Amino acid sequence: MLKPEDNILSWTKSPFSTEIQSEAKKAYEDWQKGITSELVDSYAHPLSFGTGGIRGKIGNGIGKMNLYTVGRAALGFLSYLRDTKENPSIVIAYDSRRLSKEFAELSAGIGATLGVTVHLFPKVTPTPLLSYAIRYYKASGGIVITASHNPPEYNGFKAYLSDGGQLVPPDDALIIKRIGEIEDWSSIPMLSKTDKVYKKFVKSVGTDCFKSYLKDLKNAKIQSKAKPKTRTNLKIVYSPLHGTGGEYMKEMLSYFGYKSVFLVPEQKKPDGEFPTVKYPNPEEKEALALCEFHAKKKKAEVFIATDPDADRLGVGVRKSDGEYEYLNGNQIGSIMAAYLCEQKKAKGKVFHLVKTIVTTDLQEAIAKKNGIKIKNVLTGFKYIAEEMKQIEKKKNNLFLFGGEESYGYLPVPFVRDKDSLSSALLFVEILAEKGDLLSYLTEIYLKYGLYRESLYSLTLEGSSGQTKIKESIEALRKENLIGKMIGGRKVVGVLDYETQTASGKSKTSVFKGMPKSNVIQVELEGNAKLTIRPSGTEPKVKVYSSFASQKKPKKTSEIPSLWESLGSEISLAETEFLKLAGLL
Repeated sequence: MLKPEDNILSWTKSPFSTEIQSEAKKAYEDWQKGITSELVDSYAHPLSFGTGGIRGKIGNGIGKMNLYTVGRAALGFLSYLRDTKENPSIVIAYDSRRLSKEFAELSAGIGATLGVTVHLFPKVTPTPLLSYAIRYYKASGGIVITASHNPPEYNGFKAYLSDGGQLVPPDDALIIKRIGEIEDWSSIPMLSKTDKVYKKFVKSVGTDCFKSYLKDLKNAKIQSKAKPKTRTNLKIVYSPLHGTGGEYMKEMLSYFGYKSVFLVPEQKKPDGEFPTVKYPNPEEKEALALCEFHAKKKKAEVFIATDPDADRLGVGVRKSDGEYEYLNGNQIGSIMAAYLCEQKKAKGKVFHLVKTIVTTDLQEAIAKKNGIKIKNVLTGFKYIAEEMKQIEKKKNNLFLFGGEESYGYLPVPFVRDKDSLSSALLFVEILAEKGDLLSYLTEIYLKYGLYRESLYSLTLEGSSGQTKIKESIEALRKENLIGKMIGGRKVVGVLDYETQTASGKSKTSVFKGMPKSNVIQVELEGNAKLTIRPSGTEPKVKVYSSFASQKKPKKTSEIPSLWESLGSEISLAETEFLKLAGLL
């Protein structure tokens, strides 16, 4: 690993253009003067692997997404597969972002140069289909070029292993080490698509892959008891938010009998500029405004939207007054979890639900009451995929559902990443059967307990931002929190996932099988939690709140006031927690 000044100097010579060399020289001059700026950061500090690979703004330098940084990641990853796998092969997909196709073809060319067989999707493709395709082709791994729901100036590189899941220990550390050892930028092959080596090793993914996915989806039997006519008449408005989901989602829903699917015209075509939204993120209400507009015009029962790489799913359901209720990620996941848990009564089978440590504990209550095994894992769907691998090894054990609060869910066992396609199908199937999903959600609260969640994100960019994030978590690590009052509730336990220590009533058994992670979780009385962690893909520190109502509602009329009360508790708790961390 080079020092920051050496990183900068490595861009002041060949193979870089005179323009880049000149820019790097300016960055070096600023570095020597002690100037901190985006220019200096771009050349001095490399993009680091987070929960999903590398992600950053497109631009010049080791700290930006460009042909060289993507090429270096691809070269390190693909050379690892070449050296550790027999007859290595890889599947590559990409989204609709700036330079996504170019980055995918660059990675394919590097694979070809190394003698790795490459299956390259010929057009923009949902990330879950990349995960599926790895298993379909029995490939050694996969790459998807995407920055998920980030603004248009971002892109990313995500790597997968042969099970279809993202990199996990011990492979991740070995691959990251290999990437870091690539210090000669001229060693990165830049192969043309017309080169005979490229043509020999790079093959195009055909339509048979998606057809196989649909067949496996049918065999997964997540369809409800809804009548065929109900499916045919159910009005659905869908937006891929200028991303990859458009054709695939419509074809999938049609395959299962949904013939009244209307694509938002302004957002249905892939466009990496995302012209109609500030952020192409189904977690943001603003991003779903056009969905709601067209849903009202069509009097649709539901509108759904997926992020640009179609692994996340957001929804709005029609109320009796014609307005739409936006459900959050915990609510969507809990509806799916409750439905699936309540359906599974098979004798001799052990079903498993897997969720992240920051996802609502309502799902834990649902699983336990229905005799379903529950497992909490670290944030990042790769850990859910890793747990699926363990479940698969046990006789008569079956994966039922996995999810995270950030609008990512998986209700099928044959994909190893969050999947908006199968999730959308399950969601509309539940709607088709139940008719009124808001009433069903109320039933869930009455049966299992009322829970409310919140997420607070603080963006802190640059090296100074990273330092501030580390200092805030370290401040909490040193604080004696047991017995303190936060948000009107007493702290009864603290879990430090970095040191894997527990204090108060918390138990170290929760760390079993978990890698270390810079996360602190504070447990409060009455089944409430506050969790702080740095984002693995963005320059943010995140605080997650999950509070159960200390009074369990016995009838529907009690829910609104208890919901408001939980909101006030969470707001106060977040403020006090952020102050303790030195972030407010």
